[in-house]
Amino acid sequence: MKLPSLTPLIAVCAASSLACAQAAISPPRGLYCSCPPTRATSGDSVLADVAALEHVDGILVRIGWNDVEPSPGVIDFSRLDDQIALAEAAGKRISLAVVNGPQAPVWLPSVGVETFTYMRNEDTITIPVPWDETHLERWTTLIEALGARFATEDTISLVYMTHASANGFEMQLPFSPVDQANWLAAGYTPELYTDSWEAVVDAFATAFPNHPLSHDVHPVLGSDDVQENVARYASETYGERMGILAAWWMERNAYEVYPGSFDVLVTSAVRTHAEVQVANSFTLRPDRFGPAGIAAEIDLALDAGIGYMEIWNSDLLNASLTSLMVDAAERLNGLGDPGPCDVVAGVSAEADLCCAADVDRDGDRDAFDIIAHAQAVRAEHPSGDFDGDGELTPMDTIGLLSAHAGCSL
Repeated sequence: MKLPSLTPLIAVCAASSLACAQAAISPPRGLYCSCPPTRATSGDSVLADVAALEHVDGILVRIGWNDVEPSPGVIDFSRLDDQIALAEAAGKRISLAVVNGPQAPVWLPSVGVETFTYMRNEDTITIPVPWDETHLERWTTLIEALGARFATEDTISLVYMTHASANGFEMQLPFSPVDQANWLAAGYTPELYTDSWEAVVDAFATAFPNHPLSHDVHPVLGSDDVQENVARYASETYGERMGILAAWWMERNAYEVYPGSFDVLVTSAVRTHAEVQVANSFTLRPDRFGPAGIAAEIDLALDAGIGYMEIWNSDLLNASLTSLMVDAAERLNGLGDPGPCDVVAGVSAEADLCCAADVDRDGDRDAFDIIAHAQAVRAEHPSGDFDGDGELTPMDTIGLLSAHAGCSL
């Protein structure tokens, strides 16, 4: 079953709402590389062969907190400067992420930060306890320094808000039965973890007032409460600047493994913006994909109203996938062939009404438009106000159904 696009068509905004009061910030769009992380001494995220591809809009640059603050208060952004210079030379933009969690500095315990240890495969991993006050003080101080250095950098199209989590980039905590018992012993509550995330959101929002911001969503210790509450806080507090990332992006994950996260993601696509990162390389692990391969992951993202997608460098460099990637880039940037409504928009009031009834912009007026409208209403997004009276009421649905029945365009 095709998921309808949730791209809003009716830009109605109450003047008193915080989202409307925010300065207009363009959400990130296009095809980006989920490239290898940047290291302090070697290894770049901005790969020359990927940056040379015309259809690639940008590159994800990830670097560990431990590599930018190797000792307390000694901050070195030179490797990030290198990546920005490489991107600029290639005419690309970057998404920026400083990774916490397993890549937090090893000196944190020496300044009083409480830590949590767990097993990942055969490895013993140590991360900061997210809500530890000293950790939050040190982490938000680093975020402040990051903003002081890069808040006016136009090469950065998106900043990821990261925290002390299982991998330091996403939201989930280690969740084996042993881990869950240890988290409870460490004082875990959903409220504590949520509060710590909100402090991190505040810090990034202050440090980067002119950039779109996004954070990953995952269930936390088997519950959707934290991801839902953090997403709601970010959106309601900072408006359209805030988006949601699905770093787990795969069809099966969306429908079966993380349906709650999927719901948060598509709600963000309606309210503000949303981003996805394909979780696997089709070139290296085709067995992890369905019969349609990576094309299905691209189609699902576009149908969900996503305009930004990160795909592994191995797939971007796979010559057999180039045509698919070029097409994906065009669609993500909205550069495809114009549909009927793009041609007749503004010709008459009837034409405009009929085109507004094509909520998912697929050229058809069908049940998927009704589903997309219901999602907008559920998200309390102004695009659900079909009749334009400033309120979300059953009359909006009636108006949409009437437009469907009466249009011959």
